[in-house]
Amino acid sequence: MAYFNHAFCKSSLVTEIPLRGAVAGTQDLTAGQLGIFEGTWGSNLDPDPSAYTAVAKNLIYIAQGSFIESDKVGTHGGYKESVKTKGINPRYITRLWASSCQEAEQSTVTVEVGSTCAPCGENLFLRLDVKGSPALRFLNHNAYAIGDSSGSAALNNDLPGICCAEGQEFLDPAVALAKAAGMLLEDPIVSPFIAESTSVTGLVLGAVAGTGYSTAQNVATTGGTGSGLTLNITATAGNVTAVTINTPGSGYTNGDVVTIVQGGGASDNETVTLTVEAGHGMAVSIAGVTTVYTIAEVLDGTYVPSADPVTDEVTASVQFVGAYVDTRFGDCTFDTRDFYEKEPVQLVASLLDETGDPCNDCGVVTSTPGIMQQTSGETVLRDLLLTERYMQNPYHQGSFDGFRMNEIGGFDPLKGAVDRTALYKVYYLQHSIPRLNNPTGVFDNDQYIYKFYVECDEGTDGTPTFLMDTLFDGLAHFCTTVYGNPLIFEDLVDEI
Repeated sequence: MAYFNHAFCKSSLVTEIPLRGAVAGTQDLTAGQLGIFEGTWGSNLDPDPSAYTAVAKNLIYIAQGSFIESDKVGTHGGYKESVKTKGINPRYITRLWASSCQEAEQSTVTVEVGSTCAPCGENLFLRLDVKGSPALRFLNHNAYAIGDSSGSAALNNDLPGICCAEGQEFLDPAVALAKAAGMLLEDPIVSPFIAESTSVTGLVLGAVAGTGYSTAQNVATTGGTGSGLTLNITATAGNVTAVTINTPGSGYTNGDVVTIVQGGGASDNETVTLTVEAGHGMAVSIAGVTTVYTIAEVLDGTYVPSADPVTDEVTASVQFVGAYVDTRFGDCTFDTRDFYEKEPVQLVASLLDETGDPCNDCGVVTSTPGIMQQTSGETVLRDLLLTERYMQNPYHQGSFDGFRMNEIGGFDPLKGAVDRTALYKVYYLQHSIPRLNNPTGVFDNDQYIYKFYVECDEGTDGTPTFLMDTLFDGLAHFCTTVYGNPLIFEDLVDEI
């Protein structure tokens, strides 16, 4: 260790933090329990900053109860021993920090066109690029496809395309855009990576009467899992009595409750419960009134096209989301060498003219990049198995008898304790151990980082993440007040 400037890492899975007095020593820790012990092995510190007072200045140890249920395999023993840190001198703790519980977010791209974007006799071209690791692994290159308003044989019921009536100047932009979008969804190259967006299709006004509201259009909302929803509201005596969708927004989940916000109002306590349906990616606005459709509904006659979209003030938008799903194996055949995708696909759209050049005045394209999740259960399980290997208890894979050896070795409880589909918050403790005599080494101390994985929860009083937050705050307080080592607990260091 003294020859390198990196830190040795060791991982623990924490499912419970017993309070002071509940655990006499490390031998009493059950699977997933975490204890902090100071001085002797029989004192478990309370995860409460106020409990960290001036005590005897001894080394502290952090231990996690082992998930291995059998202590012996053949003639070898000690497998049930708790997962422990080295002795930690609080003077030499250099950093305490934690990651965030960041959910993965899909990339979205929205294309909006106006009433004059599809002149008769010309085609509207829509290009969609798919970028990122999923596309590169699938195709060995980034992908793109082009759809146009002439549509395909399947979209047109084997007819050549859509035409203008005599005297008509512009095609209905909703139909032209739906034709181009439909072609993209049928394309064999990009279709595995995209899907028609979900959208808000229904509203239920809350029972609580508000005050200070007035009838208005395009009123903002807050709350829910998405963004961008605006409403047209009708108010009587300050109370909202009716709502309709103005702009459907994106990213909402069925059952979301949002709050209607109106500047200058005396109250903002009116709420709306949303009905959200998948595959409703088209929003068509006629004279300021927006209606949500699927692409299929725009093309099958559910939507009635306008013969004069300019006079009728018709605009339309379509939204795609990144939708690639990678292959994943179950626990029985789990192998640490299996690839697991962490990067969401990124979508980039552009409108083109008939020469293939970008058309800057044909419409508006808005893209939202996808966000990678932090930290997945796939990562957690691999780190825990690596720690077991450091403890001379290797996970067997790649051999005919690997599954049987792992069963004998007791890995099933450990694999079962990790939800590979869940997110985990990671708590890090970094400390060093000075070397008293190091005549040939480059560095004068050994560094260690301990990672404690806790499944993400709501963070309320008594939950594992709440207790771990409190515990790390207490450690920082302990190091600062008792040992004169000024530390702060850096929470959510990677929050976006």
